[in-house]
Amino acid sequence: MPVRKLLSRRNSLGFKMILPPTALIACITLFPLINGLYLGMTNTNILRNISDFVGIENYVKIILTDGEFYGALSYTAIYSFFVMAFSYILGLIFALLLNRDIKLRGLFRAAALIPWIIPPIVATTNWSWVLNDQYGIINTFLKQIGFIKEPILFLAMPNLARMTVIGVGVWKSYPFMMIVLLAGLQSIPKELYEAAYIDGAGFVSSFWKITMPNLKNVSFICTILMFIWTFNNFENIYLLTQGGPVQKTFVLSILSYYMAFFRGTLGYASAITTVMLVVLLLISMGYLRVLKANEV
Repeated sequence: MPVRKLLSRRNSLGFKMILPPTALIACITLFPLINGLYLGMTNTNILRNISDFVGIENYVKIILTDGEFYGALSYTAIYSFFVMAFSYILGLIFALLLNRDIKLRGLFRAAALIPWIIPPIVATTNWSWVLNDQYGIINTFLKQIGFIKEPILFLAMPNLARMTVIGVGVWKSYPFMMIVLLAGLQSIPKELYEAAYIDGAGFVSSFWKITMPNLKNVSFICTILMFIWTFNNFENIYLLTQGGPVQKTFVLSILSYYMAFFRGTLGYASAITTVMLVVLLLISMGYLRVLKANEV
């Protein structure tokens, strides 16, 4: 049998084998998406048991009059940006350290991945205990050394709660950045650093002229992925603060959840998630255009 015909038959068999799971995954993915888009154009209310088609009425209300939406949108952007930025910085620092030839390097790499491996509900429950103002480890320790007299309300003071959930988000996210950037560092030829060292370049000069340019594409990809994941994140903030105090840590995913299951306005909540999708698509398109322009 000719080689070309044999390869054609193998390819055909491969496509036939992946067709059923692909179709199943497409149905599982597309049905919620299409149903959500339809619900966003209705006034569906599960408490009042109504569901009428209203077109773009929900979107007009969101864009023109909903201050609560813009408050959640602004904090979502702040939360996503700072978690992404600090996770990148921390991940890069750890990647640079673990890229060196040190003893027990494998053990340190495994330990650095622990925050990423721990399930979110376990991680946030532990952080809630650590940050508790009455019996939390941090407040207890600071009191014992005389640094504070009154407990710090990490999750009860609005501005402090905002910074705290960002800090926990960074702790949970930096291992992903670290492992991706570490892979990028290991792909950089060592000859470049050796040549730079012979030319008299120090660590700082080599970092800015060799390391960062070679990590550019990897950095673009991991930061956009991290921003999208953080923008859609629900469990980290909800399990810590439930969006409080006084809705100061409301992000769009929590706002949509409250609209759907506490206020019953399932149609309006679906419209909010659709707006989230559009915002992320626009951000991703802009990011990819910047990446493409830099490649040219």
